[in-house]
Amino acid sequence: MTSASSELKLKRFLHYGRETALYQPGDRYANKYFEPGNVTSIEALIADGKDTDPVAHIVKAFSDGYSAHPQSLVYALALCARQQTSEQLRAAAYNALKTVCKAPIDFFLFIKFAHDLSQSNSGCGHGWRRVVIDWYLRKEPMELCECVTKFRGQYGWTHRDIIKLSHPKSADVAMAAVLKYVIHGLKDAKKEFADKPEAQQVMTYLQTIEDFKHCDDEHNAARLIEMHSLTLEHVPAHFLKSKQVWNALIPNLSLGVLLQNLKRLGRLWFLKGNQPIVAKILDALNDQSAIGESNLHPAHVFVALRNYESLGRPTAFVPRTSQSDTKTKSTPQPHPKIIEALNQLLMSTFTLLVPTGMRYLVAIDVRNQMVHGKCWHCLTISPAQAAVLMTLCLVKAERDVTVAAFGAEGSMQPVELGKNISMQETQNRLKEIPNGPVDLSQPILWAMKLKKLVDVFIILTDTQVKQGKSNAVNSLQQYRTALNLPNAKLVTCGLGISKFAVACPDDPGMLDVAGFDAEVPRVVEAFSRGAF
Repeated sequence: MTSASSELKLKRFLHYGRETALYQPGDRYANKYFEPGNVTSIEALIADGKDTDPVAHIVKAFSDGYSAHPQSLVYALALCARQQTSEQLRAAAYNALKTVCKAPIDFFLFIKFAHDLSQSNSGCGHGWRRVVIDWYLRKEPMELCECVTKFRGQYGWTHRDIIKLSHPKSADVAMAAVLKYVIHGLKDAKKEFADKPEAQQVMTYLQTIEDFKHCDDEHNAARLIEMHSLTLEHVPAHFLKSKQVWNALIPNLSLGVLLQNLKRLGRLWFLKGNQPIVAKILDALNDQSAIGESNLHPAHVFVALRNYESLGRPTAFVPRTSQSDTKTKSTPQPHPKIIEALNQLLMSTFTLLVPTGMRYLVAIDVRNQMVHGKCWHCLTISPAQAAVLMTLCLVKAERDVTVAAFGAEGSMQPVELGKNISMQETQNRLKEIPNGPVDLSQPILWAMKLKKLVDVFIILTDTQVKQGKSNAVNSLQQYRTALNLPNAKLVTCGLGISKFAVACPDDPGMLDVAGFDAEVPRVVEAFSRGAF
């Protein structure tokens, strides 16, 4: 088999941060995925005469929205902008910045990557300054105002740093006032623009933000949030433990941000009894219009649910270091009404899934360790729970899904799952099946024997499985040939371990997954669709 193409390698990187056929959960930036040696495909495409193809793939991945780790898109764009081989690619990368890095956080990340990748003769050159100035000046004055106050800095860079290097200037009085504020502060901005009618709206807004930033009374802070619809990004660190502030914030939070902060609020002991903050959270979790607009994936909801259910319990082993550690300490408990609302939200988000139109066969390991173990990287979830979640995402969204368990004596045991079945009912049904050994080739050989047409095989187990004489790679090739399905794919998930090696790295139709996080189902979906 020929080696994986440069195009395939780049698409893999754009979708999950590496050029190999292995997805592992984790923060790509913190885990140092973004090193030049990890991305060889861009220079290879240039060498093949496909100078602008990398940017085209980046923009398409951004537009499709399937990337599990969008930071990878930003890094690839910075690589294209800073490489010295193709001027055409460099220009294309800078032109794509306004599309791929609309969000301030992505813009900061691009600046960080571009600076780190810059060579001695290509620091803040004309191309860099042009696109940076354009990024700021294409905004409306109030839009820029909110941008520079909500996201003051990230990744070691601030708006002040970037504006001082790029020197944007605007004839628009309101824009000039905001730029003056960023560089010199509100006092100097007021001296120059306080009497300019065109700048009154932005100056009033900036004054409000400064008042809020320097406020030392949580009741006044909450009042300012409610009056001016301020967001979590505006809140200074010293107010992030204030119940009054959070009470005012919750109506302005997106559903996704609320889910990310539920455990924090629980640990602060805010979610008790019939307090107003609990009622506001329940209203948000049950808001059907917000759910429809949220584009939440069930995996994100389930991870948030399990994290909140595990409130007060350690997620990893921590050794006791002193006698005082052995004392029993009171810990906050999850609110039963919030748990109920999260379960209802989970079922609602299943209806938001967009079908791929593929034919699936899902093979599930039902041995005891799947139930009693923990997913690597996601310790609040067992491999069995992760497997059920991934299975139901397919069963509820797709028209043609066959589910089978690795049964006793190496047999494949079909499992009937209806569209309306719950996660708990599915887990109970799987527990009733006599379990047996896991042979990764068995589901493929079983489908071949039954002449079942399958586009994507998904095997869900907890750990590396010793393969028999006919390993999964060979079995997949046999299946493709026997049923004339050359594009049949195989996803093998080792949910309980950090490393997993089944897929042939040069086969575009094979993917390994090691561990679990909320992005795993999206990675599998994108792979099934042919996004990479």
